[in-house]
Amino acid sequence: MAFVAILRGKSRLYPNAVANMKILQNLGIFWAIALASAGLWSAEEFLVLADGTEVKVLFFEPQEPLQTPPLALLISGGSSNEFMARAQFWLGKELLNRGWAIAVPISPDGNRFSADNSALFPELIKLLHASHGLKAGKPLLLGISSGGSAALAIAARNPAAYLGVVATPGRIDLDSSLGSLNGLPIYLRIGEQDSFRWNRRMDAMVELLQLAGARVEAAIVPGARHIFKLDWDNLETWLTKLQ
Repeated sequence: MAFVAILRGKSRLYPNAVANMKILQNLGIFWAIALASAGLWSAEEFLVLADGTEVKVLFFEPQEPLQTPPLALLISGGSSNEFMARAQFWLGKELLNRGWAIAVPISPDGNRFSADNSALFPELIKLLHASHGLKAGKPLLLGISSGGSAALAIAARNPAAYLGVVATPGRIDLDSSLGSLNGLPIYLRIGEQDSFRWNRRMDAMVELLQLAGARVEAAIVPGARHIFKLDWDNLETWLTKLQ
């Protein structure tokens, strides 16, 4: 049986799923102001794939990096549009402050990112490395809510292409037929009182991922609902082990 730890720590509580969506909308406005006041403007880039598809990417890099920054791709939830990308950038901002370069792709056709369009990501990664001074190696995938689920699904299609996945929260379909995940590191957190009851699937999801060969570091966050505050010391320790 898969073992899931219960973390001790502070959690931000939200009353229901509708409130969670309102909070994401407010976060979009809040972070637009916060990023501007901090001077963290993104470079808006348009990367053209081999098939002619143009993908808009919001790219952030540390202002005064102590070393060449590693790359993290933030997969936004919902329809993966620019509004959701900015609404959920608080997760990216924390990594930016810790020396990571953050790329946030915007869906080119209005369809959310998923396993179905996962093939575009290796090409995006190659183009980003060609146009920026980034640390050589694989990028990290991360996401919140449906963005976390998308990050898991995308990485599962090509686990050798990614350093690891951070899904806070995220879920996988328990009927999924996963190929070999070949030791893919996964950091998974779900709230104890998740509005969509993803917490009830945690043990089964972890077991499925582990049987496919993933190295899963999973925990239930006490008292938390769907959107919650992360234990950044704990996450940073996990990230350090990857590099």
